[in-house]
This record gives sequence, C-alpha cells and structure tokens, in this order.
Amino acid sequence: MSKAPSRLHWLSLGAPIALLVVLAAMTVFLAIDHLVLTRTERGWVNHSRDVIETTQSLFSSAVEVESAQRAYAFNGDGRYLEHFDSDSAQVASTGAKLRALAADSPEQSERVGRLVDSLSQRVAVSRQRVALYRAGRTDEARNSNQGAGKAAMDRARAAVAEIMRSENALLARRTANANRYEFIGFIIALAAGGLAILGLAITMGMMVTANRRLEQEIAEREAAQAAQRDSEARYRAIFANTTDMLSVIDVSPDGGFHIAEINPAYERALGTKNETVRGMELHGMARGPQLRALVEHLRRVVAGGAPAFTRDRINLPTGQRVWESIMVPVRGAEGRIERVVGSARDVTDREQSQERLRRAQRMEAVGHLTGGVAHDFNNILQVIRGNLELIASKITDKEATQRIKNALHGADRAAALTRQLLAFARRQPLEPKVVNLGRQVTDMAEMLRRTLGEGVEVETIIAGGLWNTLADPAQVESAMLNLALNARDAMPEGGRLTIEITNAVLDETYVRQEMEVEPGQYVLLAVSDTGHGMSKDTLSKVFEPFFTTKGEEKGTGLGLSMVYGFVRQSNGHVQIYSEPDQGTTVKIYLPRSHQSAATIEQADIGSITGRSEVILVVEDDDLVRASAVGMLRDLGYTCLHASDGAAALEVIKSGAKVDLLFTDVVMPGPVKSRDLARETLKLRPDLPVLFTSGYTDNAIVHHGRLDQGVQLLSKPYSRDDLARRIRGLLHAAQPVVLVVEDDPLVRMAAVDMVATLGFTPVQAADAIEALTILGGKGRVDILFTDIGLPGMRGPELAAKAAELRPGLKVVFASGYSENEEAHAIEGAAHLGKPYQHDQLAAVLGKAVA
Repeated sequence: MSKAPSRLHWLSLGAPIALLVVLAAMTVFLAIDHLVLTRTERGWVNHSRDVIETTQSLFSSAVEVESAQRAYAFNGDGRYLEHFDSDSAQVASTGAKLRALAADSPEQSERVGRLVDSLSQRVAVSRQRVALYRAGRTDEARNSNQGAGKAAMDRARAAVAEIMRSENALLARRTANANRYEFIGFIIALAAGGLAILGLAITMGMMVTANRRLEQEIAEREAAQAAQRDSEARYRAIFANTTDMLSVIDVSPDGGFHIAEINPAYERALGTKNETVRGMELHGMARGPQLRALVEHLRRVVAGGAPAFTRDRINLPTGQRVWESIMVPVRGAEGRIERVVGSARDVTDREQSQERLRRAQRMEAVGHLTGGVAHDFNNILQVIRGNLELIASKITDKEATQRIKNALHGADRAAALTRQLLAFARRQPLEPKVVNLGRQVTDMAEMLRRTLGEGVEVETIIAGGLWNTLADPAQVESAMLNLALNARDAMPEGGRLTIEITNAVLDETYVRQEMEVEPGQYVLLAVSDTGHGMSKDTLSKVFEPFFTTKGEEKGTGLGLSMVYGFVRQSNGHVQIYSEPDQGTTVKIYLPRSHQSAATIEQADIGSITGRSEVILVVEDDDLVRASAVGMLRDLGYTCLHASDGAAALEVIKSGAKVDLLFTDVVMPGPVKSRDLARETLKLRPDLPVLFTSGYTDNAIVHHGRLDQGVQLLSKPYSRDDLARRIRGLLHAAQPVVLVVEDDPLVRMAAVDMVATLGFTPVQAADAIEALTILGGKGRVDILFTDIGLPGMRGPELAAKAAELRPGLKVVFASGYSENEEAHAIEGAAHLGKPYQHDQLAAVLGKAVA
C-alpha cells in the first residue's frame, strides 16, 4: 500500500514531469534551435555587412590612390608616393578579401569581379602616370590614357552600386527569414509554455538590445574614425603650409629631448631637412649658446607643466634673426609629459620696422625742434651779421675791425651749426643736379691735399664708365670734406686717405639686412683711412648728433650726422666699416641718374654793386628788414620795403618801378610768400624773385628739394652773398644787346652806355664775329649794329641774323644819311651818330617794350 500511493504520486507527477521534461526538452530544443538559427542568421547578416564595408573600403582605397597620384603630380612631394604605394597595395589586398566574401554567390561574385577589375585598371593607370612623373615626363604623364582612369572609376562606381543594392536586398531577405523563424518559434514556445515564451522574449529583447548597441558602436566607431581622419588632415595641412616654424620634441622618461619632426618652414629657416634632424638628441647637440638656451626652455616647460613664451636671437645662414616662440607640453595617457610642441615666428622684419619707426620719430622730433629754432635763430644771426657788416666799412680802428671780424666768424659758426642740424634732420633745402662724382672728386683732390697737409697721402680711384648721380654738388663737397677731416684726425701721425668712386648695385638680399634703402643702381663714393679705427660701441653711435670721440674742444659731433642726413635726404644710403687699429671706410651710395651731367656755367656779372635798380624787400621782422635794406642801399640799390605779402602786392599793383622782389619765405597775414610771388609774376612775368629764409619748411621745399625755378638765399647771408645773388638775378633778367661796331673806341662807348641803361652788352668787331655769337646758344634780344661794317654791311648782317634768330630786334646806328638797305629791314629802328644817352635809352626801350 505504501508503494501504491508513491507510484500514483509518481504517476500523477509523471505527466507533468514528462510534460515539463517535454516542455523543457522542447524549450531546450527551441532555445538551441533559436540559438543556432540566430547565430546562423546573424552570421549571414554580418557577412552582408562585411561585404558592404569591404566594398566601401576597396573603393575608398582606390580614391586615395588617385588623390595621392594627383598630389604628387601637383607639387612633386615624394611623401605622397608613400601613400600611393600603401593605398595601391591596400586595393589589391582588399580586392582579394572581397572576392573571398562574395564566393558564396555567383551573381555577387561576378559583380565583385567587375569592381575589382575596374579598380585595378584605375590603379594601373595611376601607376603608369606616377612612373612618367618620376621619369620627368610631365606632359606625357598628363596626356597618358586620357579618359581611361575616369572610365574605370565610372565602371567601378556602377559596380559598387550594384553590389550595394544586391547585398542590401540579400540582407533584407535574410533579416526577413530570421524574423519569420523567430515568429514560428515564438508561437510554438507560446503553446509549449509561458516560461519558454518568456525566456524567448527575454532572449529576443536581449538580442535586439545587443544588435542596437552593436549598430550604435559601429556608427560611433566610423564617426570617430572619420573625425580622426579629418583632424589629421587639417593638422597636416596646417603643419605643412603655415609660415610659422613648428617643431615636435619627444620627451623620454629619463628627461632626454629628441627631435621628432619639423615643418617645411622650419626646414627653410635652418637650411636642413626633417629626415636629417629627426631623432637627434638635443642634450648631445647643446654645445652652442643657442642650443643650450633651447634645452633650458624645454626643461622649464617640462618642470612647470605649462606653456612657455620665449624671445631669442638666432644665428642662421641668412644672418641673425629674432624669433618669438611658444612651447606647449603634451601629456600622454598616464599624465606624463611625452612631448613638447613648439611654434616660432620670425619677427626680425617687425623689429626692424619698429626701429625704423622709432628712428623716424626721433628724426621728426629733431626736425620740428630744429626747424622751430632755426627760423628765429637765423633771423637773429642775420640781424647781427648784417649790422656788423654795415658798420665794418665805417670803422678804421684796427682793434675794433678785428673784433668785428671775430664776431662775424662766430656768427658764421653758429649758422653752420644750424645748417648741420637741419642736414641731420633732413630739413635742409637741397638743389640737386645731375653730376659726375668722378669729375667733382678730381676737381677737389688738390684742395683736399692742401687742407689735410703733407702728412696725409691722398689717393683717388675712379672707375671707368662711371654713372651720373642726382645730388646737391655743394653738399657732396661738404660731405667729402667732413669725411676727409675726420680721417685726418684719426691719423695724427699721418697715413693714407683713399677716395674711390665706382658703380654699385644693391640687391634684395642686401636691402633686407639694412634699413631705409631701396634696391637698385647707385654710384658708390668710398672714403677710407689707415687711422686708429673705432670699436663696435662707437660705431653704433657714430651717426648720432653731438656724438664725438675728439673731446669737447675739438668737434661738435655733427659732421657725420650731417653726412648721414644729406645722404638719406638724397634717397641714398650710407654705411661705415671700422675696427680698432684697422682704419675706417665710409661708403656713400647715391642713386644713379640716367640724365647727362649738368654743366655749371659761371656767368660773368661784372661788378657786384648795384646800379640804382629798385629792390622790393618784404620782411616781417623789423630788424631783419632794416638790416637787409641797409646792406642793399650800401651796395648801390634803391629799396622799397613792406612788412607782409599784402603790402608788397599793393606796391606791385601800384605800378611802381621794381627790378627785383626779395621776400622772406615765412610771412604773416593772408598773402603768403608763394602767393605773393605767383601774383607778382602774373603782373610782371619777367620780374626776378629771390626768396630768403632761416627755415623753409614746406613753402618752397618739397621732399627735401627746392621747387623748380625757385631761387633761395638762406639766412644768415653775408653782404657779398646777397650782392652776388641779386646781381646774378638782375643780370640774367636784363635784355642782352649785341653791339656790332668796327671802331674800338665807339664800340667801347656804346657798350658802356648799354650797360648803364640796365642792359647786358655783348660786343663784336665785325659781322663774322656777330654771326658766330648769334649761331651759339647764348641769349641775344637786340642786335645793335653799325651799317658800314667791313666785309659785310649791317643790313646784310641783319638779314642773316633774322634767319638765325627769327623775331630778333634790330637797331641800326650810322653817321651817314638814311640808307635804303637799312630801311628795307622790316621793324628795324634807326639811330643817327652821334647819339645821346637818352636817345639810346629811348630806342632800346622801345625795342624791348
């Protein structure tokens, strides 16, 4: 009995147990079946994804091959060939992999075959072109297989599209089959038991979640890879093309520094290649001060763990440069600083620009200061000098006369000091002319020998084919004299002074290393001595005003600064070379002129005293005006005077006789000096105008040069300077009368009378001499000729003169009765002998009216 219930119990339990077993078996079977099915379908799904990804990778590798080929063709950089070879190999290996993946499907295998063949053809075309580029056959490379590469890529794209469509369709079918099997399994499991269904549902949920996670991870991985590729490409583009010098320094665990990489800008700066310096250990190289400084900077960055900014002077093959750098530490995964990235920038040009700006500002400040002082100071000196000269001729006491001479000498030295300051500040009014420095130095050589004394040997070297230059001859002479005197002082025991003049060309390389100089053709004036020379510290200050090594009693320190200012104002360049006990060489570069050298003619103006001509003096300073008027009247001129431009213009408009306008440049009131001159010349076109000033500013001087046609007498001027300039301008403005007379006494009297009437006489003894004068370039306004000349009579001379000088005025003089030949000359005037002074004045005045 005891066994029966037990048996029944087991029997009653047997069905459920069996059912459970069956359900369990079915669950296990379904689970196993589902697992196998899922894995199989997943495998096919992954297989399809592999086919898609491999297809895309294969096509991308082919595109990279094409890009590398084009990049190499564009700039010839051999590094792109490394990418080309690796990508070509990648195409081959990826193509083989894709063929293996598609082997299960004949149709897909055929499509893959077309794709691989097309891409292989494209790679072959690129290989052929690269080989031609390597061989230097650029044109053949560009024209080789025109269109073949594109056609292959077009076929490849079509094959890729077919593979993608096929594989996506296959993936969709396999996914649908998997879903159908899963649904059937779900129905059976639902019938078999809730636990199996629940388990299946849980399993399916886990699978879906896993699949989604997998897809998300794949997408994130692809996005990360794309971002990394873009970042690397941008980094490489910046690294290769930036003008900043970039470097990467590896930091070893033991604190060593090794060069990992430098960019092309760094290569150009150092004159080396990345391959040459890669891997070099800086500690072993750090023997020079520059490398030691670099190692110290790197140690500071590593020790502080923060970026460091540096500024260093670097000696490069192109010269010393100034670099500003930033060094940034880069930490690895463990937090240790594994490398330092450096970025350096060449700021030498900026430094030089700033230095030029500072120098220009200093020059501008000195110019304003000098200009402001020069005007008033030179006016004061003019008053002093003018009054001293006025009383000098009235004093007979020898001691007083000597004191006046001493005072005049002091005034001259003060005026010279002001001129030197204006020269340094580039504010002196230059009168440049086209000159040949070789001729000028030759003319000065003997004067220099006398000035320097017998202890100094003067040697001149003048190159053949010397160019002309545009410069102020007086300033060139002054500069040479200054340099010669400095050389003499540097050779107290005697020596040799060499003056060399030759042609020179300053190129871009030289100009980049210097300031305030333009490349081009120059005439070089080099002055060398064998004196005691100068140190570097002295050389750095040698052009500064008031700097001198001669002591306070022996020099003002303005000689070389004046030379510097004159050369720079002439658009030239000056350089000085010197070493202690090795002598000094000063090189002056003046710009070349392609014009012919100007001929400086000294007009014979005779006496420098006046002949009662009327001078209109315009000066706002009462003392200066009184001094100028006094000197002019003392010279024999009649003076009118005005305190400003408006008053002077009223005098001109009144019709008063004025033979010359003498006006200060800086004038008060609405009518400025230039306006006065312009309005005066409108009313009196032939009236000479002479400007005077202690400082001209920009009224008649522009770009450091006197305006065209402007005559300037700088203050303070001497009595003789004033007399010569006034007489010269009046002489140039006077009509020229050619007096032709065979009788010497009559000719002499006629010439004297013509001169006293305010005309410039030129004389000839006969018609032949007169025609020679008329055939030249000299000015002749009136032909005043006797009728009865020997050889050729006056009327015949007048006819030939009219052919040489159309419009020439003719005046006949004769002691005979009226001559028909003379009256046949149209427009000729007639004067009977003997004639009076007023008769001659009337006929000559009518001729020039």
